[in-house]
Amino acid sequence: MSKTNDGTTRRDVLKLAAGGAALAATNGLLLPSTAQAANKLKLMNLGYVLGIHCPPTKGLVEELPKFGVDLEMRRFKKLRDNVQAVLGGAGDIGISGPIILLRSVQAGNDVRIIGNYYTHTSLVVIANTDVINSWEDFERDDVTVGINSQGDITQVMIMGGLLKNNAGIDKVKWADIGGSGSRMRALISNRIQATVIHFDQVPKVQKHGNYKVMLVPAEHYDPWVNEVVYTRGSWLDNADNHGTAVQVMKSVITASRKANSDFGYYKDAFTKYATIKGKDKMPEAKVRSYYETIAHKMGVWPADNAFRVSNFEELMPYYKAAKAVTDAPIDLQKVVAESVVQQALKELG
Repeated sequence: MSKTNDGTTRRDVLKLAAGGAALAATNGLLLPSTAQAANKLKLMNLGYVLGIHCPPTKGLVEELPKFGVDLEMRRFKKLRDNVQAVLGGAGDIGISGPIILLRSVQAGNDVRIIGNYYTHTSLVVIANTDVINSWEDFERDDVTVGINSQGDITQVMIMGGLLKNNAGIDKVKWADIGGSGSRMRALISNRIQATVIHFDQVPKVQKHGNYKVMLVPAEHYDPWVNEVVYTRGSWLDNADNHGTAVQVMKSVITASRKANSDFGYYKDAFTKYATIKGKDKMPEAKVRSYYETIAHKMGVWPADNAFRVSNFEELMPYYKAAKAVTDAPIDLQKVVAESVVQQALKELG
């Protein structure tokens, strides 16, 4: 049996933590509490479910109970609240982006990243070719590059493209625009000349002018890390909890494998769990086209989860260039706990 909560606020986090963990200010995060029972799991997830999230969501809700884990899942609109809940002991395991977790490590928190929720991303870098024809053009005086916010994954993605192509970064003018819808509108209105949007937004943009995709992360990284499964080191050190973590990754991997081989599995997950506006009226051909792109062209749900320390080592220079993390050392061999996915793969075969 699994239970889900569709919206949890910072106030809820404090209420959750009050019963099991003492609140203390530690770089804006909460101090950990004791471990939970191994066959029960409190999982803190993101506040939305896009198409790319549907199979792993189905894995947690439907596959995980088959592995003997009683799931309680809460959703958070803000990543910060998600991470606070887990590091404060109100949750056992969470889903988050890697940057906030690595920042938490640098702030002295006991974080363990235990697997990929999926790999790559549906986001791509797009540019107005009336002014941008190469990565070097990003430094032009008449070019402004739109991102969600400074130091977030959208800036890191563009920074990676610049550095991979030996382009300059010092003169790039960045503008915080917000979500992908806002960035798309800013690009069309020529407030910005390059940005990051979802690949399925590209055709709409191209109806308004000359735009080209400059970078598809799945084609340039092995893999791009976008959202991961994480917990506290103190929780994972408990043998029973480690076993529960293995079951979590088995559920994600199982759902990934089923989705890759069966559009029907994906469609069922999309129908049940996606939070996309207007999904119920979306033609099946459109759902299938999206599925074919992310499942088979991008490979976002790898059968082996593609979880390696080297993934983070490859991206670290781009994190630092975007000032997403500081120069403070991070022991990735310790933080990135490969043993969970390794055991999950061993048990699944």
